[in-house]
Amino acid sequence: MTAWILAGAAAPEVSEDASYELLREIKIRARLRLKDLLNEMPDAIFYTRWVSRKRRWPWPATWKLTHALNIVCTEVGFQDWEHARRVLNGHARPGDDMGGLWYDLRCQLLLNHWFASYEEARAFCGSETTRFLFPFAKQVVVGDESFIRMLGLDPASPLWQQTGRDLYASYGTPAWRALCHARLVATRDRLPIGRTPTVRNF
Repeated sequence: MTAWILAGAAAPEVSEDASYELLREIKIRARLRLKDLLNEMPDAIFYTRWVSRKRRWPWPATWKLTHALNIVCTEVGFQDWEHARRVLNGHARPGDDMGGLWYDLRCQLLLNHWFASYEEARAFCGSETTRFLFPFAKQVVVGDESFIRMLGLDPASPLWQQTGRDLYASYGTPAWRALCHARLVATRDRLPIGRTPTVRNF
């Protein structure tokens, strides 16, 4: 278990260059989403109306990049742009909302195990080498290789060994960062990944 979990301290801060790459992916999508909104693309408008009602965001008279940033961040499992920045920069602390990047609606088809605390999830896994831990909001979900494939990732990647198959305890590490980038790439062209009333995810 890493020191940030044991001590309740922040994880090692992600380097500026590393966090730039993660946030750059979101910024690029936001520019594309802004174009979609300005052109009133049906999928983008439908999702934006849904999430705006859910978040109680006002409908702007003119769409701006700040609006698109918030919307895109909800598409990849965060509350808004500031939430995404905090988590992806490595600033989150134990007990914080870690977002929903490590979940996908397609994972509902699998038998997953959910826990209210990291300690419970870790105890459930024991020495089992086929289980993987993922943070989701303030919970922890345990999945297997099928879960990883549903996330659009390769369970054979050596990055999983480097994280100890634990994306909670390895938060903020280079391997965690690399898997975050791979996950963001895997969500391209899917609107959005985990909290949508549409069927486009499937």
